[in-house]
Amino acid sequence: MALSIELPRFRDIANRERKAFDWHVYKVEQLTEVQKKRALSTSEAEQLDRSKGVVKEINESSKRNKAIEVCDPVFVGARTLLNKGALLSAELRSHKSGSGKANERKIVDGQLIFEAEKDRALPTAFVALTIGILFVDEATAPPVMLVPQARGETGSRHDPTSGDEPSGRTIYSDLSHKSAPDFTKQFFAAVGEARSYERLADTVLQLLSNEGDPDGENGTGYRPTVDAREFARVMRELAERKIGSDEPQLRRRVNEVLNKVQNVGSESDVAESNIDLPDLEDIADQNIIAENVRVMGPMIVSAMFEELKVFQVVDRIVEQFQHGMLPIGPGDAGKMLYQYWRETPNRMSEQERRSFAAITLGIPGGNDEGLVNREFNDLWIRFVSSVSSFVRQFEVDSLLRSATPSAISHQQVRKAARDLAGNLSLHGYGMAHYAAREVQSQINFMIKLLSDREIKGSYGARDMWQVVDQVATYELGGAKTSSRYRTLATSGTIITAWLANNVAKINQTTGPVIDINIVRNPEMEHGSNHKATRNPSDYDLVNACELWLADTATSDSQVEELSQPREAPVMTSKPIPIPSMAQDILDGIGPIGLGNGMATHH
Repeated sequence: MALSIELPRFRDIANRERKAFDWHVYKVEQLTEVQKKRALSTSEAEQLDRSKGVVKEINESSKRNKAIEVCDPVFVGARTLLNKGALLSAELRSHKSGSGKANERKIVDGQLIFEAEKDRALPTAFVALTIGILFVDEATAPPVMLVPQARGETGSRHDPTSGDEPSGRTIYSDLSHKSAPDFTKQFFAAVGEARSYERLADTVLQLLSNEGDPDGENGTGYRPTVDAREFARVMRELAERKIGSDEPQLRRRVNEVLNKVQNVGSESDVAESNIDLPDLEDIADQNIIAENVRVMGPMIVSAMFEELKVFQVVDRIVEQFQHGMLPIGPGDAGKMLYQYWRETPNRMSEQERRSFAAITLGIPGGNDEGLVNREFNDLWIRFVSSVSSFVRQFEVDSLLRSATPSAISHQQVRKAARDLAGNLSLHGYGMAHYAAREVQSQINFMIKLLSDREIKGSYGARDMWQVVDQVATYELGGAKTSSRYRTLATSGTIITAWLANNVAKINQTTGPVIDINIVRNPEMEHGSNHKATRNPSDYDLVNACELWLADTATSDSQVEELSQPREAPVMTSKPIPIPSMAQDILDGIGPIGLGNGMATHH
């Protein structure tokens, strides 16, 4: 007799499943609306049919089965290959369904379901670890598809007496898709790695389960909660430290590694940051390093805060507090001001911030002995203008000719993106990784400080920006329009994040760079995980470029002129020392500033 046996709840598996289902629901709504306006293309019609089928299958199985069907491509792809290859002693079926009223769709909560004979050992740790490794390696799985099943089949062994009636269709991974070979390679690499950990994985999973918080939902009491991704990262770290199942203090070692993975209690937040430093030996043939590009986001925010004098404002408030001129009692604000004052020797100075700004963004005022980014201004505004011009031209073409723009339009945007990303990658080497993280940490602290109720009350302000304006006006020689620089800071972060997330697309020689369907019908993200400054969509990119051009008062004629393709400046794939004579000539030119339409004086 087949038994459904619960495993520890895997939070990230459940979250991914909810997002995948919501994506199919959105696609049905989006393409249905598009169909009302025009005929769908072949690919769009296929996607609509596929999403409709997936949503219907999941809803039907939710009302009928304990093990409801799922559609997260990575989970389904792993399940398909695990079961197809007979790699498990007990076949993987689905997740355990959560609460839901009668005749309503239930949700999945990450508790895996196996179909196994009674008393058969379940490969809990192996399956969770394999899937977690795929998550960590950001495997790209083929899309899911519906496969007709004969009655009595569910894609694995089925017991007609179990009470689970198959719907006649089951969700599988489309192994005929072009991405299937690469995913299969990643999958079997993950399987091999998971197998290599042997008994240690079972013990570690049990320890992590014990560390999980009880949620007590629906009266179920304690349910261990684990992240499959964290499980995989912990196992890799233990393997790197050569810690085996015979370690006498294994629980302590697991907790040490888990703290590092979660960045809890670290004494060196900069060294243990989430930015993954590239191995220069492994990237010798790559011209664009995504993490080098990503660090430019905090540097742009820092540059805008410098323009608003936020750093100076905080220093002046701390000075007033130090001399007893600020009416603040012994509360949170006082603690933060004292902490900021005490940490002054360990914090980057204004001159050091300006030096990094010159190295990364070409803003004048820093030490010119470094690799100053003199080309940034031109490359930045050219990319922003190219994106704006491309979308505007597409809308004109759509209205006048009902046709898509020629491929050259995509290639112009691609070239501008490649030139800018290559420039940012080149100037993101060295200490820029750590400087960006430290600046970001300082900015977050200043925002928390200036937003404190006592600080705002002391200056009669409603928000932190009124505090900044007041101190800058009375103490620092004048304030600037904060809304403008806030918009530029956010837009700059979105643009750099998009470039970093789309390096593979930028490096391709064919195919679209920007999905115009997403731009015209922006996807409404479900849940709270979407953040434009971290994972921007093509719509977020276009919106950020338009806001940048608007706040820098760049006219339409300038946009069209700036978007024209130009020969890219000479850039190496990594920093290379140049002759002293050439360095002297470049120093005579001087930096040309951030491409934001502002004067370059400070």
